[in-house]
Amino acid sequence: MDATRVVFDCPVAPWVVGAATAIVLVVVVFLAYRDVARLRAASRAAILSLLALATLMVGAIALGPRVIRRWRDPRKPLCVVLVDGSRSMLFHDPYDGRFLARLEGKNPSAPGQRKVSREQVAKLLLRPNLDGWLGRLTERFETVGWRFSDRLERLALAGDSFAIDPKGFATALGDALEECTKPIEGRTPRAVVVISDGASNKGRDPAEAARVLGRMGVPVFAVGLGQVSPPPDFAVVGIRAPQRALVGDEVVVAAEVTGGGAQATPFPVKLLVNGSESETKRLVAPGGRPTGVTFSFVPARPGRHTVAVAIPTQEGEENAANNEMRAVIEVVEQRIRTLLIEQEPRWEFRFLRNVLERDPSAEVTICLLRPGIGPLKGKGYLPTPPTEKAGFEKFDLVVLGDVPPRSLPEGFLKEAVDFVRVRGGALIVVAGRRGNYRALRGTPIEAILPVLLDGSPALEAPGQPFAAELTQEGSEHLLTRLAPDPETNEQLWRHLPKLRWSAAVGGLAPGATALLVHPFALAGPTKLPVLAIQRVGAGKVMFLGTEDTWRWRKAVGDKYHYRFWAQAVRWMVKKQFTKGDPRGRLRLSRAECDVGEEVEVEAFCLGPDGYPLRSGRVWVEVRRDDGHTERLAMEPVASGWGKFRAVFKPQKAGNYVCRPVVSIYGEEPLGSEAKLKVSVADLEKRFLAQDVHTLSAIAQASGGEYLRVEEIERLPGLLESKVERRVLTAEFSPTRHWAFYCALAAVLASCWLLRKRSGLA
Repeated sequence: MDATRVVFDCPVAPWVVGAATAIVLVVVVFLAYRDVARLRAASRAAILSLLALATLMVGAIALGPRVIRRWRDPRKPLCVVLVDGSRSMLFHDPYDGRFLARLEGKNPSAPGQRKVSREQVAKLLLRPNLDGWLGRLTERFETVGWRFSDRLERLALAGDSFAIDPKGFATALGDALEECTKPIEGRTPRAVVVISDGASNKGRDPAEAARVLGRMGVPVFAVGLGQVSPPPDFAVVGIRAPQRALVGDEVVVAAEVTGGGAQATPFPVKLLVNGSESETKRLVAPGGRPTGVTFSFVPARPGRHTVAVAIPTQEGEENAANNEMRAVIEVVEQRIRTLLIEQEPRWEFRFLRNVLERDPSAEVTICLLRPGIGPLKGKGYLPTPPTEKAGFEKFDLVVLGDVPPRSLPEGFLKEAVDFVRVRGGALIVVAGRRGNYRALRGTPIEAILPVLLDGSPALEAPGQPFAAELTQEGSEHLLTRLAPDPETNEQLWRHLPKLRWSAAVGGLAPGATALLVHPFALAGPTKLPVLAIQRVGAGKVMFLGTEDTWRWRKAVGDKYHYRFWAQAVRWMVKKQFTKGDPRGRLRLSRAECDVGEEVEVEAFCLGPDGYPLRSGRVWVEVRRDDGHTERLAMEPVASGWGKFRAVFKPQKAGNYVCRPVVSIYGEEPLGSEAKLKVSVADLEKRFLAQDVHTLSAIAQASGGEYLRVEEIERLPGLLESKVERRVLTAEFSPTRHWAFYCALAAVLASCWLLRKRSGLA
């Protein structure tokens, strides 16, 4: 197509402007002729010619002529070919044997299927075959190839240059399409061909990027690789378990499973501990998408324990090699040396003693004072509470019951505070109806309790039975977790047998955390704390404002009563933060994570006085094993005096070391450290089928079309029908050019000069 035409930009018909110009021309020439009639013929002719030319040029300005030329672009349209290079292309799928033979350039073989990898199919599609789809495409289009996974790289569309990206653990299809919206070597693409299984799991939404291309008039043609409905393939794609645990601890094992290719039907998932089945759950993974599952178990002996999450081979499943994933947990035995101090053998004491005596990890010593009778003596009994450091060094945890301070030996309360704050011991105070907890007011113990002791005794009057209410912190805390699932845990607390009494405290102490509260009784503006905890110096303190936990045994036995106290004892003595400089210690929410996952970093800092830091700036320095270092500012935790928190999101795999930096001690990191191992998650194993929905959405949003790989021979014809060779247009308007106006000025100036020299101006 090559054509040239002239159009006029004038407000009226061109013939009107032409006629008006002719009339003006006649008038100008007539009047000028009368003026120059006496001049010589040469001068007269020159002046009249210049005036006539100027009049015609003014008329041309009024007409506004434009010369428009249109011709077909001699260059071929640009087509970008995006080929999936992620690790999901290593999956094998069955294809028609005749189709594969055509791609290989062989005579079609007998009907049947052959199982080949998606990578091999992509290589066959990119063979330099002039009669193939790619050869016919390059006849009509200029092609540029890109290989994409979680990154984009140029790809030569010839020979055997295509190969899987060895680091392609994810697919960012949306990001690859977004790159096609930008000029490539100065040219805008006219069409995009995507050869992929459509399993996009990172970056921008592919459909949104395709809509942008559609608005630009760039259609996307998606060629789908892989089976749309592959045979069932159940797999465990991830498992997380702690590296270390204590005997008697509740160990939580989390996993991700998928039922690739299966319908939304339930399938069993088992937890195996040292080869023996521990728990079984039934799950549904709709469409083969990953589904999370959580198990828990309590190790009864020390040593290396192998835990496995496994899916039994299901009907029709061809590949059972990925049905199991294992982790190793080192279980150590740590005897929790506990001192239980009580005045009278009340019900709470009796059942708590039973819990501690039955716990394989607990070593309990009892000090039962019995006023008027005398303390019990014998094996496992202590006649009087310790009053010196040496006595406290024999214990990890002290449980102080409903004992009046006057019954305790002088020095016990002071040494108990030092036992917690300096030596990292744990103290549990269990209030009772006798109200002896209020007598702790004014003693050294008051300073480390997580509650205030200025409550009104009137609140202790027997009232309506109540079920302790979980706070937000309590719903997430290990100490109050009666079930691994948060919803189930909340239901359990709501339906436990009701309590009959609670201590009348004045509220929470600064920096303390309430895990359980009274549902309707108040302590000032907030609900009355029933269970509160606080970290004091190097240790922990817990206050239990009821003596009715033994009632939780009603109708269910000791299941939940035992679990609560076993978890409480373990959490109290567990060193939550890493060892090291006590001025600043760290805790990570996990010891291992994948690239891009969030890890919560928590610091516990002490001031120069040995008490939790009230104010100051805290950072965490994160150093990777390749030397890269960054610092994250930590924010103070509102419910945790001395605690600071930050979220770290690693962007590269490796081993990381975290160290705290506390402003009041200088700009250098303190000696404490926590280690984190970061790996690259292989997201490509999580969805084995071809994602037809994503590929179709891309094609529809951009105005293109989705094709099965067997239909790829149709692609050149579809592209040619959708994408015509661009028609180029060039316009030129002589009367709108600066040179035209310069010429008009020159004509008028010449005419004036001639008239002046002739004596007329």
